[in-house]
Amino acid sequence: MRSDRAEPPLRGWVAAGVATVLLTLTGCAGNTSIPPPAPSSDNNSSRGVQAAATIDALLSALSSGDAAAASELGTPAARGLVGSLAENVRSLHLVDLSLRYVDEDAAVTPPDAAGPDAWTGTVEVVYRLRDWDDAPITVETPVTFVPGAHGQLIAGIGGSDGRTPVWMTGPVQALVAGRTLVIAQDGQGARDSLLAQRAIRAVDQVLPRWGGKLVVEAPATETGLDQALGAPQAQYADIAAVTGSVDGSLDRTSPVHVFLNPRVFDALGPRGAQVVISHESTHVATKATFATMPTWMIEGFADYVALAHAGIPVSTAASQILARVRKQGPPDHLPTTAELAPTASGLGATYEEAWLANRFIARQHGEAKLVAFYHAVDNGMAVGEAFRQVLGTTQAEFVKRWQVDLRHLVKGMAG
Repeated sequence: MRSDRAEPPLRGWVAAGVATVLLTLTGCAGNTSIPPPAPSSDNNSSRGVQAAATIDALLSALSSGDAAAASELGTPAARGLVGSLAENVRSLHLVDLSLRYVDEDAAVTPPDAAGPDAWTGTVEVVYRLRDWDDAPITVETPVTFVPGAHGQLIAGIGGSDGRTPVWMTGPVQALVAGRTLVIAQDGQGARDSLLAQRAIRAVDQVLPRWGGKLVVEAPATETGLDQALGAPQAQYADIAAVTGSVDGSLDRTSPVHVFLNPRVFDALGPRGAQVVISHESTHVATKATFATMPTWMIEGFADYVALAHAGIPVSTAASQILARVRKQGPPDHLPTTAELAPTASGLGATYEEAWLANRFIARQHGEAKLVAFYHAVDNGMAVGEAFRQVLGTTQAEFVKRWQVDLRHLVKGMAG
């Protein structure tokens, strides 16, 4: 069961040649707690009562760390999956754990492999990463049930509705290093942990006052990413990584994690992968998930942090926009939200354009002024006013000088 509520923007990376390009995507997901239906005499209600008993038993097994008891609640094909949840709860130090059967979800078709008697119910899942999340996470997760000899058995977890935590989709590896936690299923946990540690250092160089923590979740498949984010299939097909609140909440206290798309992320080279993680870590540090700032500032600033000390030449990282400037001349305005929309043409070049605008602020006024400019707008100051008060110029004058810089870059000058 799902309730209609808005979701904050998800900040994600799209692979585009050597450099990467960001998209801001929005969706709708619900996590409102809904009281369970009162039992009645019909068959559906009866199996719902049985499913509720199964979920209660699963919670008891997970709370006590009894993997054997948990596995007995699954079908033969699903016992490995269900049993792994107990180890995941232990290794991730999940607390505030709660599972509650909500209702049958007739809108979701169970997988054919579950058999003709399979059906899907919604389970409310509440949990918190003890050492990493400041508040509990609440999601509604689809669970496939089939009749067993003594009630309903779990045949699968996850589906096309709701959100399914990565730790509920199979065994995970928890890698802790300093201020980073990587929850990995794809066998690349050691690599991702190193990238996360370097990302923290990159963010600290520009935002030394942050001092926060970073959680990266790496599902084994793109489908796992879609289920974790409650997204339609293929919505993130070109996305390498996404930053967002785990439960889709608009509450700024809601835990925010970085999610990787293994199909796209694993195809990146080492430098590209590092830039992606550093960019997403900037979104975590600045709470960009909940920001209402212009997109060119949100994404361009994250690019600036990721690239400022990455040693990647501008000719490489901005190859698309420099080619466009060479052909069409520099833009006469800063990128608009429409120009940075997922369906906009030339999106890769426009995102690089947003980065070069932030880079030019830092080169002209200093990195500290760029950070102050970003924070001023994030705190509610109008962009035009921030140009005047923080940078001592006007937006129109800035654009004129930025155009000159773009021309210089095209000519191979320092700018």
